[in-house]
Amino acid sequence: MNTVPILGIPVAQTTKSEFVPHVLNELLHTEHAITIVTANPEIIMLAKENYNYERLLKASSYVVADGIGVVIGAKMLGTPIAERIPGYELVHEFMNTAAPGHNRFFFYGAKPGVAQEAATKAKELYPQIDVVGVCDGYGNDGDGDEVAAKAAVSEPDFIFVATGAPKQEEWIALHKKKFPHTVMMGVGGSFDVLSGNVDRAPDIFIKLNLEWFHRLITQPTRAKRMLKIPQFLLAVNKAKKHL
Repeated sequence: MNTVPILGIPVAQTTKSEFVPHVLNELLHTEHAITIVTANPEIIMLAKENYNYERLLKASSYVVADGIGVVIGAKMLGTPIAERIPGYELVHEFMNTAAPGHNRFFFYGAKPGVAQEAATKAKELYPQIDVVGVCDGYGNDGDGDEVAAKAAVSEPDFIFVATGAPKQEEWIALHKKKFPHTVMMGVGGSFDVLSGNVDRAPDIFIKLNLEWFHRLITQPTRAKRMLKIPQFLLAVNKAKKHL
């Protein structure tokens, strides 16, 4: 799959309709974990500030453009990406289209009780899936190593990790060798939305690529994190001048 280098991070040049079946087909034949990073400007800027984090992003199987800022950055660099691929939508797509016999899901992360609520909702929406394990992200179900051991015993086809960046990608990188036939994806706040504890942006915000703005006005505590968006675009513009 072709990639676009954005501040040194190789972002997949793909669409959701192309990416999902590509990963599902690879899952049927793989002998190693398929690791997916759903990157927004904050994640890419964090990689610029943390070499070890940058290295593990580069070592992941796929980095997809979760945030519209990443799509804009690619366009600024003259290597456009067709669309953003929100991690939350990938969660639904994988559950909806996973092949029979390859539809075992493990949920890890979020506050106590939220992952279980998300898993319950997932089973209601997609009764064909098998939820083989649920652990929260606050240590009540064990530390990271213990969660990995529990997940390995359950032999999942998919592991969704909702402990936030960079922790979720670091956990995946540390434990991926335990899961040779598994899709492992960091999903940020997806469990909060899937469980119904947090509302996703209305469709009009999503269609206008303003989901980030809806988060800002409904969760003002994210304001500091949102500063990464202009910082990211300034960094991309600087990189463009050196092309």
